[in-house]
Amino acid sequence: MKKCDFCEVEETESNQVISGDGHSICKSCAETALLLFGVEEVEKGIRKTIQEPVEIIGDIFDKKQPKDLKKILDEYVIGQDSAKKVLSIAVYNHIQRVNNPELKMSKSNILMIGNTGTGKTFLAETIAENLDIPLAIVNTTSITAAGYIGEDVSSVIERLWKSADEDVKKAEKGIIFLDEIDKNRASVGGTNNKDVNGKAVQQELLKLLEGDTVKIYPEGSAKNRKSGSVVEINTKDILFIAGGAFVGLKDKPGVTMTSLGTSNEDKEFSSIIMQELLDSYGIIPEFYGRFPNIVELEPLTTQMLKNILTIPKDNIIQQYINLFSLEGINVEFTDKFINNIANEALEVKTGARGLKTIIEDKLNEILFEIDIFQGCNITVDYSYNKVKVSKV
Repeated sequence: MKKCDFCEVEETESNQVISGDGHSICKSCAETALLLFGVEEVEKGIRKTIQEPVEIIGDIFDKKQPKDLKKILDEYVIGQDSAKKVLSIAVYNHIQRVNNPELKMSKSNILMIGNTGTGKTFLAETIAENLDIPLAIVNTTSITAAGYIGEDVSSVIERLWKSADEDVKKAEKGIIFLDEIDKNRASVGGTNNKDVNGKAVQQELLKLLEGDTVKIYPEGSAKNRKSGSVVEINTKDILFIAGGAFVGLKDKPGVTMTSLGTSNEDKEFSSIIMQELLDSYGIIPEFYGRFPNIVELEPLTTQMLKNILTIPKDNIIQQYINLFSLEGINVEFTDKFINNIANEALEVKTGARGLKTIIEDKLNEILFEIDIFQGCNITVDYSYNKVKVSKV
């Protein structure tokens, strides 16, 4: 059993002893020495001989494979198997890349193409939350090129920094989701005017994608730099996911894209078709070329929307069952209620994100009169545009 040379206490689980050059010191005595000499001065000496350890991200999942990551997504996201596979592989590669910098692996950025409400943002949120990786979701329509009024690209990095609890090292290994990227398409047909929200913004974002060191001024601004201290963040290890609806992208005769964003023709022709589609849409080659993974999300069907309502962890129907139970009410929602809610969401084309709004609207009157149902068993039905409540 090792013993401290200073206090002669034997090593315990909570007070470990380290040895070197024939001498030993326990954790307690070492901490006391730091206080006596001053932590700052000791740190200066340590830095000369010891390199700072590389921070590991996702360490609780370091032994999990892409299949394991997909299983996590399966618990929360209905359908979208191809997108979940691509995201699982990309995040797995991201963790391996930042944890093993000596391998010199290139990034696996993802471009997601899908209608509103198909789950692009939710996929990124789910994987980041379960892996405890900082995530910043940025609506790129608010970003403008340098010299224009609006947010610049440094604000993107600042959001990630804040999501990482203002920890620079953690932020440098996080994920940024660039939402509504299709709204930053370059002007087509030619113009003499500066393209504020198109090609110029894509070029500004390229600085982040290529691994630039970005300076942010949390308490001030780039124009008023004296008002805040500067924070520098390198983006080379940040995983980027871009998403957009890309309305009209496939409005080209004879082109059918699979779940991986390519056509059903041979691979060489598919690659050319994909480049032509993005080029004609106004996405510059330098930009989409930084996204080796291009995945198209499936359009939602009534059955998928019904499953979203009832199957995932913390699904919407279960949330309302839990809410009613707080008042001692045992509630059952009929299949007709769930089916009609799904159909309505499909008709208004709001996708999964519109389900909550529709249900809130249908249940407002019931929730307002919730006290009259206390201690009861009730059934909630919805037909002929009317919600009916029956006591069982």
